[in-house]
Amino acid sequence: MITETELSTLSSSVAARLSEKRFAHTKGVEEEIIRMGAIYLPDRIPELRAAALLHDVAKELPLEEQIAICREGGDRELETATRSPAILHGHAAAYLIPKTHPKYDLPEIISAIYKHTTGAEKMSTFDKLLFLADFIEPNRPWTFCRDTREKFWSSMPDDPDARLRHLDLTVLSVLTFTLDYLRSRGTDPDPTTERAAAALKRIYPDETVSIQ
Repeated sequence: MITETELSTLSSSVAARLSEKRFAHTKGVEEEIIRMGAIYLPDRIPELRAAALLHDVAKELPLEEQIAICREGGDRELETATRSPAILHGHAAAYLIPKTHPKYDLPEIISAIYKHTTGAEKMSTFDKLLFLADFIEPNRPWTFCRDTREKFWSSMPDDPDARLRHLDLTVLSVLTFTLDYLRSRGTDPDPTTERAAAALKRIYPDETVSIQ
């Protein structure tokens, strides 16, 4: 069990590792995931908060160090991930946390952190909440992030089954936007993101996902 005192200590520990701006983002993700967790996983809020606090713990490490951490951890996706260096910090954090914060070396936390930049073909609700909270937390300045956040909350269904579909389609819209954005800039998306979007499209083949 993760206590409030432990989360407070964790927050201070993470703050010491990150710049002020990066930590503000981290706290925004924590704020967002608390709100989401109350709806989707009310019994896992402490674990969700820990994942939010730790998700960017490797973000500001030198790229070479991130790669070394992933290599030492035996990351099977390292070769493809190095083609998109911006996603490496999620992988590196997943291998770093068992050493630096072993209390939080829990399967659901490590899985969500590993996947939070790319999504994955198989994602739990816990994974999806961190992925989405990272994208729409209140400090994000970009229009699509803000619009997605507003639409997600203003359109939240009352029915629990409809809420799961709502989460899935919001995640799919973010994945679709990411793929289109990268391609528009002449960048090849990470294959994991392509597989993540394809998996959700197979579940919702008749849905038209708006990214406007």
